[in-house]
Amino acid sequence: SSPAQPPPYSNVPPYADPPPLLPPGGQFPTQSYGAAPVMPPNAQGYYPPYNEDPNRGPMGYPPQQVILVSPPAAKEVDYLGYSIFTLLCCCLPLGIVALVYSIQTREANHAGNAAQAQRSSRMARIFNNTALGVGIVVLIVWVAIVVTVSLSAYRYHP
Repeated sequence: SSPAQPPPYSNVPPYADPPPLLPPGGQFPTQSYGAAPVMPPNAQGYYPPYNEDPNRGPMGYPPQQVILVSPPAAKEVDYLGYSIFTLLCCCLPLGIVALVYSIQTREANHAGNAAQAQRSSRMARIFNNTALGVGIVVLIVWVAIVVTVSLSAYRYHP
C-alpha cells in the first residue's frame, strides 16, 4: 500500500523523513582548547528571542530580589493572668475555657494573625468575666448559707 496522498486541493507536500541531526558532511568539527568554535558554513549563531536579554533574564526584566518579611505581631490582650486567677479561685470549668482562649490569643499574636487574636481575646475576656461573676455569686450564696446556719444554730442552743 502506498502512503496516503494529500487531498487534491492541498499545496502542502506529504510528510517526509525528518531532517538529519548532523550538519551536512556527517559530523561536527572538533574544537581545540583556546580556539574559537568552528561553525559549519551554513550554521547560525545563537540569538536570544526578541523579549530576552542574556544579561537580564527572560522577558527582559531585571533580576528580582525576594524579601520575606514576617507579619507584624498582633497586639491583642491575652488575659492569661486573669484566666489563671478565675481558674484557681472562681470557677474551674469556665476558667479552663478562658485559659484555652488566652493561649490561643497568645499564639495568634505571635503568628501575626490579628483577626484570630481579636476573636480569641474577646472570648477569653467573656469567659473570664463570666467565671468571676459565677465565683462571686457562689461566694455570696456560701456566706449567706453559713450565716443562716450559724444564726439558726445559735437560736436553738443558747
